[in-house]
Amino acid sequence: MRQIDSSNIPGAKSNRTLKQLERAADWHYPPFLWRALPAVVRDTLRELRGRILSRYLTRHLPRSKVFEQSFEDAQASASLSIIVAVHDAPEVTRRCLMSLQKYAPKAEVILVDDASKLEETVKLLEDFSSRNKWVLIRHPEPLGHSAACGAGARVATLPYLCLLNSDTVVTPWCWRLITQAFEDNPNIGVAGPSTSDGGNMQGLPRAIFTRHYLNDSQICEDARLLLVEYPEPVLVDLPWVSGFALFIRRSIWETLGGFDRNLPDYGNDVEICRRVLGIGYRAVWVRNSYIHHLVGSSYGNAIGVDTIFARARTAEDYIGQKYRSGDQ
Repeated sequence: MRQIDSSNIPGAKSNRTLKQLERAADWHYPPFLWRALPAVVRDTLRELRGRILSRYLTRHLPRSKVFEQSFEDAQASASLSIIVAVHDAPEVTRRCLMSLQKYAPKAEVILVDDASKLEETVKLLEDFSSRNKWVLIRHPEPLGHSAACGAGARVATLPYLCLLNSDTVVTPWCWRLITQAFEDNPNIGVAGPSTSDGGNMQGLPRAIFTRHYLNDSQICEDARLLLVEYPEPVLVDLPWVSGFALFIRRSIWETLGGFDRNLPDYGNDVEICRRVLGIGYRAVWVRNSYIHHLVGSSYGNAIGVDTIFARARTAEDYIGQKYRSGDQ
């Protein structure tokens, strides 16, 4: 895979300097030392590293630039049913919906409120859905991410589903490259963009530690620079596409029956991609499309890091057992 030529980035002192900073962003503390540190120390070190790296890695990104979307990029959203599962976290949810309001003007947007408790969240969803004529579905009791996505998919009408986390920020150019990949390659069943952290290859090293320190203007400029380097879809086959922004043909979703009901949240992306591959379709990373992910800023705040890790381990064990036993 070609790498981005850092010399094209305005404001960088040199290609060598930025490459060194990108390698620093990809550096991790030795595992044995990291595990020995108290949790509060690990959190402090993460915060410190993020702030230091973001100071240097984002110097070239404008903080107040206004980005206009082309007609072609706006029109590309017209084939998408974008389903956003929400459970409180109104600050990041507002940021997500603002970006959709600006950059998904033709999409069918379906908001699924999975029993949010905060009045601020409830009002936020009502305001956005009313103003933009988006669909709003409410669950009186929390059913989990998988069930929320399923509820949205049942009322979706367009060819491609985008299952989008509420702690994301979309960019002006993210739709066209993915819909083009689907339309040019009928054997692609699932696709996903680059991001700040997807839990797999989709995460860009320089963005992982700066993801919480970028404003929306900086995010869009980072996405633009990625597109300048790769003007056509750059496809990378993956065993699974991260669920923060999972694009899937609606026909395949319906054929497979959606997410596994035994996986209410974590691992549902890994498992459905295995089934998509199992029926002969591809799962691809569209390298030059970008959607920012704030990671853990919505669901993570509601249930806590320890619960997330426990659920992720349970999901991994379930998927392993399911496919060892041959149950598809």
